[in-house]
Amino acid sequence: MDATSKDQALGFLKELEKTLNSGLPGPTTMESWIRSTVAEAKTNDKKKHLRLPEAAFLNGQALPALFDFLIHRGLSKEEAKRALLNEYHRTMSDLSSRSPIRWERHPFRKIMSGSPSDIYRGWTNPDKGYGLTRSCPDFSLREPFPHSILFEGKYFPRGSLEFAQRQLVTDIYQTIFYRGLPCLAAAKKHPDWNYDYACLMAYDASTLGTLSSAWRELPQQTRDSFWEGANVYVMILRPGDSQRIKSLETFNTPADISRPP
Repeated sequence: MDATSKDQALGFLKELEKTLNSGLPGPTTMESWIRSTVAEAKTNDKKKHLRLPEAAFLNGQALPALFDFLIHRGLSKEEAKRALLNEYHRTMSDLSSRSPIRWERHPFRKIMSGSPSDIYRGWTNPDKGYGLTRSCPDFSLREPFPHSILFEGKYFPRGSLEFAQRQLVTDIYQTIFYRGLPCLAAAKKHPDWNYDYACLMAYDASTLGTLSSAWRELPQQTRDSFWEGANVYVMILRPGDSQRIKSLETFNTPADISRPP
């Protein structure tokens, strides 16, 4: 990874954000679609990947749009499928090739639940799996795509500004947690774990756009630091938010996703 490659990865993520904000349903329509989709999926075993609001957003809206975007930017359908790893690969094998799970267990979860004493007691029973976990982001991109990026997806339906601020901190922390895990060689049934970048992809369906507000109200220096200092891109989606889209139009984006020199 060099400065040129990082700039190109940033350009791709900005262009993806702009594309999703212009192409996905707006908050009211999305919330209605989420409710009906989740209800239908509960009685359909072929739609297990749509049974939760977050999963419905990611697997029913975001990933199909991302897949089409990859093809539009130069990958073949087979290349896009190989590049895209998805937690729900078994029920979405037409769009993804494998799960992005990190196969080796380790002693911390992305959520710091329980007291340090509780966590320690869990570590004392490793043979039973207590305190050990296999991390799995929602989806990721890798070869033959030119950048290795893991994604943590979230769906925010409602909440006050104060609640949204807490949720934003939690969501970004979880994304950085995944990004911070060390490289791991491939196993027989699992790909290697080796990601240069991470992205929080969160859809703000709240009535007042409180998650978007929580992000926009941070100082620019703070917002920039996630990418510049941690290789983490924060993507808060809210289609129809003219202020957000206007800010995105100032970005310079690459003409294609060709490999960096």
